[in-house]
Amino acid sequence: MVLLDESAARDGLVERLRLAGAPALVVAVDWFQALTLAEQPGSLVLADDFFFPVPEQCRVPVVHLARHVEAEGQLPGAIDSISRQAAMTELLRCMRYAFDRQQMLTALARAATDDPLTGCSNRQMLQDRLKHGMQRALRANQPLAVLVLDMDNFSHVNDTLGHTAGDGIIRQVADRLRSVLRATDTVGRIGSDEFAVIVEEYLNAANLMLVVKKIVAALSEPFGVGSDSMLMGCSIGVVTYPEGGQSADSLLLHAGLAVQQAKAQPGCSYHFYDERISRQAHTQIEFETQLREALRSNELELHYQPRVDLRSGRIVGVEGLIRWRHPVRGLLAPGEFIPLAEETGLIIPMGYWVIARACHDLRTLQRRGIALNVAVNMSFRQFLDSRLLATIQRLIQKTGIDPRMLEFELTETAVMQHPEKVQDTMAGMVRQGLRFSLDDFGTGFSSFVHLHSLPINLLKLDRSFVRGIVDSPADRKLVAAMIDMGHSLGLEVVAEGVEERAQMEVLRGLGCDQIQGFFISPALPFVELCYFADAYAMGREDVLKSPERLDSKVTQLTGCRSS
Repeated sequence: MVLLDESAARDGLVERLRLAGAPALVVAVDWFQALTLAEQPGSLVLADDFFFPVPEQCRVPVVHLARHVEAEGQLPGAIDSISRQAAMTELLRCMRYAFDRQQMLTALARAATDDPLTGCSNRQMLQDRLKHGMQRALRANQPLAVLVLDMDNFSHVNDTLGHTAGDGIIRQVADRLRSVLRATDTVGRIGSDEFAVIVEEYLNAANLMLVVKKIVAALSEPFGVGSDSMLMGCSIGVVTYPEGGQSADSLLLHAGLAVQQAKAQPGCSYHFYDERISRQAHTQIEFETQLREALRSNELELHYQPRVDLRSGRIVGVEGLIRWRHPVRGLLAPGEFIPLAEETGLIIPMGYWVIARACHDLRTLQRRGIALNVAVNMSFRQFLDSRLLATIQRLIQKTGIDPRMLEFELTETAVMQHPEKVQDTMAGMVRQGLRFSLDDFGTGFSSFVHLHSLPINLLKLDRSFVRGIVDSPADRKLVAAMIDMGHSLGLEVVAEGVEERAQMEVLRGLGCDQIQGFFISPALPFVELCYFADAYAMGREDVLKSPERLDSKVTQLTGCRSS
């Protein structure tokens, strides 16, 4: 496109460009005609001072044709400047530079607004469009909805099939979303496997539900992965404006909370946001904050449940069980806060607190002449922590305990994950003199060969097998088989959850080595454990009922009063 005020100069330049092979030359009489004709991609306008537009009108690249470049300089909005009298080679070079620069600027602009993998809007562009959509909805009193969808277990695809396969699935998700939505709706990729959709001007709630169900149907179809196909679950959270939030950030946040509710259902599922979800989320955040504070403020306690040897009748060990003495809710059992600790990663510092507390209490027991093994539970996440071996070694050296008296309980499911890593870590801990027990035996999928390869000292039968052992012949046969299996591996067997004498007698008859449960004692604070162990050894159950003698006995054993 050539815009020159002087017709002779314009015609001469057009002829020179035509002879040089410049494609699709068009002459316009003014800027607005030029802009209309040059809307197609790849257009370039050559304009002199008279026709040169103000910068705000430069929606296409413009080269300034100057009478004297040195005198005039480059005008604002020009992509380049060149003299009208320049040689044709210079003019063509200038045009190529202008085209290349415009392509680069276009690519940069696209990168600032579009997701490079899918071509959808990126998070920033989606938020901008959402803000404008909210303004339009408010002015026109029209509905607007935000959908956030997350592909379930997508990290497993990347881990098992590779990131190329994962990228392919993400592109298919984007294509399917665009195929079922209107051109006026916005699709954005806001995370590695997370998309957001803005739906404007739908008729009513039933119409919005239809949109959601179309998305669910589209994403329920198998995804192509090379020559194979696979089904993927997805979770969709839906929020409407203005009921579900007054800002773009709050709408996206609340839709994300609804996604977490949808994840409780299998397959491709959806959930509409309501205030109850927000209250639950705030409660969860507040509880997490309190748990972090509990770690700093010494609100955690380690209580100990005794284990008794069925042959000698002696207490031979204890299991340390964490408790949280909440300032408002009182003493909380592990089931009320351990899942949150696992979810937030607090389980690792909490686990180190447990180990440190157990080492300190074991030192006190050894100084008082009470020979008990102390066992603590260890989460699989902590078991894989790179600081584990060094931290335990430092605690052993600091407290001076006999490491052979410290025992770590791992669940059957945990030892089956990453077996090579598990064996390496266990070997390092065994070299330090530590012992292992396998907790909840019978609830996982351990093989005989795998158990034989691990340095385990004890098998702990899950309480679910002990519960019906008195009345159920099938349960007795199952427990007998597990006890025989443990003995064939050279391991002692402990039955958990023993609550009555009849259960103890059956287990004794089956050859079980140790029992643990409320029939012996609930989990006790450490000071009470010291007294209980001494009283149990003396066979003085009457002492347990005397508060006066309780204080004197605790003071004698620990150097402190029970209160």
